[in-house]
Amino acid sequence: MEAPADQKDAFARSAYNRFYYSVFLQSREMMKQLDSKWSTLPHADYPKVLNGKVLRTFKLERRRAEKNRDRDLIKSIDQAMFSIERLRDIILAANVTRVVADYEPEEAIVFTAADNYSLSNIDVSDARGWTTQTAAHCRTILRAWNQFNA
Repeated sequence: MEAPADQKDAFARSAYNRFYYSVFLQSREMMKQLDSKWSTLPHADYPKVLNGKVLRTFKLERRRAEKNRDRDLIKSIDQAMFSIERLRDIILAANVTRVVADYEPEEAIVFTAADNYSLSNIDVSDARGWTTQTAAHCRTILRAWNQFNA
């Protein structure tokens, strides 16, 4: 027996919410390891801080690594700067989708199969991938951070 449409809709919306919070919690843990003050930032500030203070720190450390001709550190920092951009994009997309899921019930969930659906053109499988992508980007950022803060 298939669930009523309103239950399917509620389940689908809650999935986007859970995927967003997984991204947020992983990002918050990483930010806390970078600077304990950043663990209390409002949600909306994470992309700003990543793109601002965190990225500036990496750029400064990259210039130092260039002066020291530390190719391994330069490579690690370049990977981290790429991950900062991707993580910022994931956080922004996940938050926008969560807001739609939570506060815009008129935006329809489009069911394409029993276990596949989308909201605002974000397929649930893409949203499901945010968690593993976030974990990978956080590891890359922390690895480089720890190299120049050892």
